[in-house]
Amino acid sequence: MEEMRFWVQRVHMRFGSRWEPAVDVCEDDEAYYIIVEVAGADEQELEVEYHPNGLLVVRGVRRPPMTGAVQCLVLEIPYGPFERRIPLPSMVNPDGITAEYRSGLLQIRVPKRVVSERPKLVQINP
Repeated sequence: MEEMRFWVQRVHMRFGSRWEPAVDVCEDDEAYYIIVEVAGADEQELEVEYHPNGLLVVRGVRRPPMTGAVQCLVLEIPYGPFERRIPLPSMVNPDGITAEYRSGLLQIRVPKRVVSERPKLVQINP
Protein backbone atom coordinates (compact mmCIF):
# COMPACT_ATOMS: atom_id res chain seq x y z
CA MET A 1 0.00 0.00 0.00
CA GLU A 2 2.82 2.43 0.87
CA GLU A 3 4.51 1.79 -2.48
CA MET A 4 1.23 2.57 -4.26
CA ARG A 5 0.89 5.89 -2.40
CA PHE A 6 4.38 6.98 -3.46
CA TRP A 7 3.72 5.89 -7.05
CA VAL A 8 0.52 7.96 -7.18
CA GLN A 9 2.38 10.99 -5.79
CA ARG A 10 5.17 10.61 -8.38
CA VAL A 11 2.58 10.44 -11.17
CA HIS A 12 0.94 13.58 -9.73
CA MET A 13 4.26 15.44 -9.94
CA ARG A 14 5.12 14.16 -13.38
CA PHE A 15 1.83 15.18 -14.99
CA GLY A 16 1.00 18.15 -12.77
CA SER A 17 -2.42 19.43 -11.86
CA ARG A 18 -4.16 22.70 -11.12
CA TRP A 19 -3.87 24.06 -7.61
CA GLU A 20 -4.70 27.31 -5.85
CA PRO A 21 -2.13 29.25 -3.85
CA ALA A 22 -3.06 30.72 -0.47
CA VAL A 23 -4.18 34.37 -0.56
CA ASP A 24 -4.44 37.13 2.05
CA VAL A 25 -6.54 40.22 1.32
CA CYS A 26 -6.07 43.34 3.45
CA GLU A 27 -7.08 46.97 3.13
CA ASP A 28 -6.47 50.44 4.44
CA ASP A 29 -8.08 53.78 3.52
CA GLU A 30 -6.16 54.00 0.24
CA ALA A 31 -5.94 50.49 -1.21
CA TYR A 32 -6.57 46.76 -1.10
CA TYR A 33 -3.52 44.53 -0.68
CA ILE A 34 -3.56 41.02 -2.09
CA ILE A 35 -0.72 38.72 -1.03
CA VAL A 36 -0.39 35.44 -2.94
CA GLU A 37 1.91 32.68 -1.68
CA VAL A 38 3.73 31.34 -4.75
CA ALA A 39 7.14 30.35 -3.39
CA GLY A 40 9.20 28.58 -6.01
CA ALA A 41 7.38 30.09 -8.99
CA ASP A 42 9.49 31.94 -11.56
CA GLU A 43 8.61 35.64 -11.70
CA GLN A 44 8.51 35.50 -15.53
CA GLU A 45 5.78 32.85 -15.36
CA LEU A 46 3.45 34.91 -13.15
CA GLU A 47 0.60 36.95 -14.59
CA VAL A 48 -1.81 39.38 -12.93
CA GLU A 49 -4.87 40.45 -14.91
CA TYR A 50 -7.68 42.82 -13.93
CA HIS A 51 -11.06 42.42 -15.61
CA PRO A 52 -13.57 45.30 -15.87
CA ASN A 53 -16.15 43.24 -13.95
CA GLY A 54 -13.96 43.62 -10.85
CA LEU A 55 -12.19 40.27 -11.05
CA LEU A 56 -8.46 40.04 -10.37
CA VAL A 57 -6.89 36.89 -11.85
CA VAL A 58 -3.46 35.62 -10.78
CA ARG A 59 -2.00 32.74 -12.75
CA GLY A 60 1.32 31.04 -13.26
CA VAL A 61 3.27 27.81 -12.94
CA ARG A 62 5.37 26.34 -10.15
CA ARG A 63 7.80 23.73 -11.46
CA PRO A 64 9.44 21.05 -9.32
CA PRO A 65 13.11 21.79 -8.55
CA MET A 66 14.07 18.10 -8.72
CA THR A 67 13.87 16.62 -12.22
CA GLY A 68 15.56 13.97 -14.28
CA ALA A 69 16.64 10.72 -12.63
CA VAL A 70 15.64 11.87 -9.14
CA GLN A 71 12.71 9.93 -7.67
CA CYS A 72 10.70 11.75 -5.04
CA LEU A 73 9.25 9.59 -2.29
CA VAL A 74 6.92 12.15 -0.69
CA LEU A 75 5.35 15.07 -2.54
CA GLU A 76 3.37 17.49 -0.41
CA ILE A 77 4.17 20.69 -2.31
CA PRO A 78 1.81 21.23 -5.25
CA TYR A 79 3.43 21.84 -8.66
CA GLY A 80 2.04 22.73 -12.04
CA PRO A 81 -0.17 25.54 -13.34
CA PHE A 82 -2.30 27.57 -10.95
CA GLU A 83 -4.95 30.22 -11.16
CA ARG A 84 -6.61 32.25 -8.45
CA ARG A 85 -9.64 34.50 -9.05
CA ILE A 86 -10.20 37.28 -6.54
CA PRO A 87 -13.36 39.38 -6.77
CA LEU A 88 -12.80 43.04 -5.90
CA PRO A 89 -15.26 45.78 -4.95
CA SER A 90 -16.31 48.13 -7.74
CA MET A 91 -14.61 51.15 -6.16
CA VAL A 92 -11.06 50.46 -7.36
CA ASN A 93 -8.70 52.34 -9.66
CA PRO A 94 -7.50 49.69 -12.14
CA ASP A 95 -4.95 52.06 -13.70
CA GLY A 96 -3.02 52.20 -10.42
CA ILE A 97 -2.66 48.45 -9.79
CA THR A 98 0.93 47.40 -9.05
CA ALA A 99 2.51 44.02 -8.30
CA GLU A 100 5.81 42.99 -6.75
CA TYR A 101 7.29 39.50 -6.28
CA ARG A 102 9.54 39.17 -3.25
CA SER A 103 10.54 36.27 -0.99
CA GLY A 104 7.99 33.89 -2.52
CA LEU A 105 5.09 36.31 -2.10
CA LEU A 106 3.34 38.13 -4.93
CA GLN A 107 2.16 41.42 -3.42
CA ILE A 108 -0.52 43.27 -5.37
CA ARG A 109 -1.69 46.77 -4.48
CA VAL A 110 -5.09 47.82 -5.83
CA PRO A 111 -5.80 51.49 -5.08
CA LYS A 112 -9.31 52.49 -4.11
CA ARG A 113 -11.09 55.01 -6.28
CA VAL A 114 -11.18 58.35 -4.53
CA VAL A 115 -14.70 59.37 -3.69
CA SER A 116 -14.85 63.01 -2.78
CA GLU A 117 -17.48 64.10 -0.32
CA ARG A 118 -16.84 67.75 -1.14
CA PRO A 119 -18.71 69.55 -3.89
CA LYS A 120 -16.79 69.91 -7.14
CA LEU A 121 -17.14 73.03 -9.27
CA VAL A 122 -17.67 72.05 -12.90
CA GLN A 123 -16.24 74.35 -15.54
CA ILE A 124 -18.76 75.40 -18.21
CA ASN A 125 -17.15 75.72 -21.61
CA PRO A 126 -18.50 78.36 -24.04
